[in-house]
Amino acid sequence: MKNITKLLMLLAFTSFFAISCGKSGPDPIKIEGLDTYTDNVTGFSIKYPKNWVKSEIPGGRFVVFTNNEGRKRFNKYDTEGFPGAKIDLIVTDLNETITLDSIMKKSRLFGPEVYESADVTIDGVPGKKLIYSFPLQGGMFNGMMFFGTKDNQKATILTIESFDNTYENEYKDAFNEIIASLKLAIKPDAKQADTLTITEEAPPPSSTLDERTGDGFTIGIPDNFKSENIGKAGNALKAWSFLGTRRGDSFIKVETFDASKQKDLKKIVEENRASFGNANPVSTTLGGASAYVLNYQASKTVKGKVWFAIKNDKMYRLTINWFTGEEKDFLPVFEKSVQSFKFQ
Repeated sequence: MKNITKLLMLLAFTSFFAISCGKSGPDPIKIEGLDTYTDNVTGFSIKYPKNWVKSEIPGGRFVVFTNNEGRKRFNKYDTEGFPGAKIDLIVTDLNETITLDSIMKKSRLFGPEVYESADVTIDGVPGKKLIYSFPLQGGMFNGMMFFGTKDNQKATILTIESFDNTYENEYKDAFNEIIASLKLAIKPDAKQADTLTITEEAPPPSSTLDERTGDGFTIGIPDNFKSENIGKAGNALKAWSFLGTRRGDSFIKVETFDASKQKDLKKIVEENRASFGNANPVSTTLGGASAYVLNYQASKTVKGKVWFAIKNDKMYRLTINWFTGEEKDFLPVFEKSVQSFKFQ
């Protein structure tokens, strides 16, 4: 989120001026009552605005956006755009090295100066809270993150964010009720998880693509897939993942890396081969630029392809993974998505 950090000081005065004077634009989406979502794998539950756009991955994630236009603004946390908001609940495993504190540390996407931390009680147990806010061109951006665990095996992370003063002006009371409703995830027994996985019948990826934007690129993604800007991942500058509700092992991911000091693409690919089963690179193109692609076996039941290309001072790595048992449903759509990739 370097672009946000750099903008904070530049926008401090102009943004507050815009906030005080008012700014015309689209109206935020009202909350027309709350429903409750309960996950049938890990048991977490939470209230959410019933008229907003929701998607879920059983046992892993539940996310709600005001609407699709508001969702797109979160791809890059644009300084201007639709006054959107999101409620995003993620469940992840805990172990000796992955703790609530380590998750909390990695979850900070913006500069450390914007965060305040506090101890809280979540679902009757001690938890952690991050609060953060800063002015943007359209008004104040507000965010809250809650971290808790009921059994020390599953962590529940709840993120609530909103643009353009909508937290104070529209959503504060409803968000407080949503936070109070949160029930934390617990690790299911193996038999229950297997049974639920077999009976889950979420839809395959849609062949209708919705354009998503990242730093220096656009890509068409199945319109029933959610997107997640996951910030830094490993040694990447940024990463975006795109995932449907049917399978957690079948996804599209775009990562960017610093290529200002190393622009020998073939050498870069050779250095990365070990991470992809030492697959042989094949010369191709990506978004009209010279590229290499590797075909690899991600696991016994999952195949993958990964493209490498350089544009300006960045190296772009585009990955698709798909479950071999449903290749006919996933691979053609994913390849169509790769063909839509463009550099800006």
